[in-house]
Amino acid sequence: MDTISLFIVAMGLAMNCFGLAIANSSLSGKLLPGISIKTAFLFGLSHFAMGVAGFYLGRLLLPAVGGVEIWAATILLVILGAKILFQAMRVSPEAKVFDINSIRVILALSIATAMNALLVGLALGFFQAHLLKAQLFTFFAVAFFTLSGLTGGHRLGMAFARNVSILGGVLFVAAGIRIAIEYYFLAR
Repeated sequence: MDTISLFIVAMGLAMNCFGLAIANSSLSGKLLPGISIKTAFLFGLSHFAMGVAGFYLGRLLLPAVGGVEIWAATILLVILGAKILFQAMRVSPEAKVFDINSIRVILALSIATAMNALLVGLALGFFQAHLLKAQLFTFFAVAFFTLSGLTGGHRLGMAFARNVSILGGVLFVAAGIRIAIEYYFLAR
């Protein structure tokens, strides 16, 4: 998996967090001092950790999916993208608003959003991608966009939160398709 694909996947994860952060910032009122930085760090860290766990799980499962690992990884990314797209279209951003000033809520949200990173890590394990590069892209993209969404969400509003989540889903689908095309048609 090349650097561009790793970056696209990291941005897909980040857009999901960005949409959640915008929704929470625009509806939850004033954030406690330092809460945005703590939230961004915890979201980035949880995505990093879940991605690493998924990667090693993918490496363990690689012998079982040998020969079809590219298809398995591509299908995982496309399904994840479709899931995010459908959620963005079905669930209103207002339904994603929580008390972001509570550390318990932040921890729960960081783990819940990082479940997608677990699946991405699984796909990366199938590709035998560069783990550290992928996870550093993910950590910094998720942390940056979470922080940006929390600090600027009240200005961006709810409509923007939905569009950003849709963009995240599209990025996953595009990454999956790009990888399959590159592997099966351009690498030969």
